[in-house]
Amino acid sequence: MDVTIVADEGTHLLITQGGKFAIVERRNNHLYNCHDGKRVGIPLGDLPAIAQILDERDWTDKVTAQAAFNEVVARGTQIAEHML
Repeated sequence: MDVTIVADEGTHLLITQGGKFAIVERRNNHLYNCHDGKRVGIPLGDLPAIAQILDERDWTDKVTAQAAFNEVVARGTQIAEHML
């Protein structure tokens, strides 16, 4: 099943697969799970291997994922503004 990037802001991506949504972090040309402190990554170009870093419980519905994504992006923006 294909993985699609829905939104791309800063270091975070909102992705979808089969009607489920999740947030992943992009760093150093790798993708990482943003949940439960998991730090195993996959190469950025290997979206089909997303199951290697995301468990079933990491996926959610669109509304919940979008709200969490918006919060992560806003928090990142606030941190960056305070660093200036």
